[in-house]
Amino acid sequence: EMLWLLFFLLPPVSNGSIVAKNIATGGPTVMPHIYFCRSPNMEDFTCWWHPLSNLTDGEQVTHILTYSTEQEPNLECPDYVTAGPNSCHFDSSHTSIWTVYCLTVIAITTHRNYTSQQHCLDVAEIVQTEIPVNVTYNLTNAGSDEMGQNALISWTYPVPGHVQYGWITLVYELQYRHVTESDNWKVKYPLREPQVELLGLSVDDYVVRVRCRAQHSKLWSDWSTTLVMSIPPKPSAGKLLVLILETGVGVLALLVIAFSLVLQTKRIKEFFLPAIPKSQIIGIDPVLLKKGNLDEINCQFSNFHSYRPPSSSEDVWDHVKTIPRG
Repeated sequence: EMLWLLFFLLPPVSNGSIVAKNIATGGPTVMPHIYFCRSPNMEDFTCWWHPLSNLTDGEQVTHILTYSTEQEPNLECPDYVTAGPNSCHFDSSHTSIWTVYCLTVIAITTHRNYTSQQHCLDVAEIVQTEIPVNVTYNLTNAGSDEMGQNALISWTYPVPGHVQYGWITLVYELQYRHVTESDNWKVKYPLREPQVELLGLSVDDYVVRVRCRAQHSKLWSDWSTTLVMSIPPKPSAGKLLVLILETGVGVLALLVIAFSLVLQTKRIKEFFLPAIPKSQIIGIDPVLLKKGNLDEINCQFSNFHSYRPPSSSEDVWDHVKTIPRG
């Protein structure tokens, strides 16, 4: 009911727009104006407007956005908060693709109401994708400087969920130029994959940037952060041969050193870990001890002072008492 009351209070319209003059200031009052609508993924969308301006100092103004579709006429904005001031956000429950939305902003003041021109849109036509990120490069060939060098440029889309279900098919455009040529961009378009190989690049520094859009949309994303790519000069054949020889000599020297260490392992072990001598009695033949000849052993020990051989002149016999039978 409030919306119908607002429509009755609207001032006359001339040529599709309201002509207003601020009585207090004498200057024209700039009407509210819907200047941009965007959907990142065809599942929701947001519209922004310029508010009413050039009002009398201290005059209060309230803006509301109304919209209509073929199924539901004259509805008010479902969300004024999510996208910030002077905006209206339509979440997935309020968004339908292949449906035309017609939107109008009404500025309400204490003296009168001001209405913007109607802005109609199809969600599929206002898809503006996110900015590509992580732009990197990798040199991919080893040709001569005369042929130029190749570089593989790659990047990623920041919200994979927007494209993984097939709602949006992305198209990329890559531009690159020499650092010293500010306006001489070379273009690679259209690109279906998030990478492209640049062929035959001469030795220099390059600037690279990427943007994307949905296949059926005319709205491009903003450009990615620029990437500075350096193509270094390649070593000449003579320098390359010297490098190979130096590397070969170094490897051969390491092999010789390793082989020498293997041969010297036993000597090194004996030097750091000498053999521990076996304990023995000086002057005694260990073989004689093993044979167990008592006379020869006593003869050997007789050389030591205070050694007396054991006395065995008398045989000690145990007397065995015989007990007669029976």
